[in-house]
Amino acid sequence: MKITATQFWTAAMAAFLTVISLKFLKVFKFIKWSPIGWTTKFQMFATTPAWFKWILLWVLCFALFFLLYSITLLTSKIPPSVTSLIVTVIALFCIEWIIHIKADLTMTQFIKKVSIPFACLLAIINRFVIGTSVYMKKSFG
Repeated sequence: MKITATQFWTAAMAAFLTVISLKFLKVFKFIKWSPIGWTTKFQMFATTPAWFKWILLWVLCFALFFLLYSITLLTSKIPPSVTSLIVTVIALFCIEWIIHIKADLTMTQFIKKVSIPFACLLAIINRFVIGTSVYMKKSFG
């Protein structure tokens, strides 16, 4: 599998749009958790400035979207809408579970705590990455 410029730029733009959108969701209080809150668990990031944590989040998102693009090259026979929906649901529940792991919640309470704007953001970004991957695979082999 060859790494192309399209794969790089798709992952870079998806990571950029994700970070900007998460900042928007946090500023306008659509999500109650902090997108860079995971850095507080690591001692080495305790005193780093917030802008560095956002850049670190971008790098992490870039790596994940780059990997997602590579994996979905193998699933080009499945419609991108179906693949992105499945990936979104799995990613959403994993991320929300990690965020709410310390709270003793029943399944119905957990589902009520899921952020709808965050779910929409994940669905749009995943559809962008997976759709681009499948299109490039079908068009250019």
